[in-house]
Amino acid sequence: MGGGTLPRPGEVSLAHHGVLFLDELPEFRRDVLEALRQPIEEGRITVTRAHGAVAFPARCMLVAAMNPCPCGHRGDACRACVCSPAQRTRYLRRLSGPLIDRVDLHVEVPRVSGADLTAQALGEASSEVRARVVLARGLQAARGAGFGTEGLTNATMPHARIRHGWGLGEEPRRFLHHAIDRLSLSPRGYERVVRVARTIADLEGAGEIGVPHIAEALAYRTLDRSEEPGGEGG
Repeated sequence: MGGGTLPRPGEVSLAHHGVLFLDELPEFRRDVLEALRQPIEEGRITVTRAHGAVAFPARCMLVAAMNPCPCGHRGDACRACVCSPAQRTRYLRRLSGPLIDRVDLHVEVPRVSGADLTAQALGEASSEVRARVVLARGLQAARGAGFGTEGLTNATMPHARIRHGWGLGEEPRRFLHHAIDRLSLSPRGYERVVRVARTIADLEGAGEIGVPHIAEALAYRTLDRSEEPGGEGG
């Protein structure tokens, strides 16, 4: 997070405009994880010391990994999980609800089978993915310019612009309304679902956010459907 008698930037600031990868996320100290809430939300972090406060830039792509349970085998088709329900709940509760709420994508990655590892089939070329991403970012830049703000992506678009400039059609709005109630999404979670859905639509070149885009964005929030992460606050 940064610190010292004379405040210096930490890893989250050194990763500004880059990627910060945190492996075994629940093993980090709780106070460190909670301190990530500000940079995730605001793209900066404030370090306060007796001599004053210093704000460092910290707009990075945060990527984290964790096991599904303490033993690591929950949901594994090959090995049985030996954790009790209480152990699994305690493990997940190392991550607070407010922190999880700020993470756009929660994706479960199952064990890769031997057949998949040894298969000769090639996936989509990186150049093809890059071309699609460049096109999507161009759409976002044009959208930001239309609002009088250059260089904005869907992730950095101001809240007010989302509410007034990304109007949802009646069917997507109704679908999202039911999903919010069913998953108990917070206002912050709702906004992040809409941002991700807009990005999915941009990657497809779609002009409007549709129900499939909302459904896919909701599918990327698996921790909203598992044992409740612990912690209070907003």
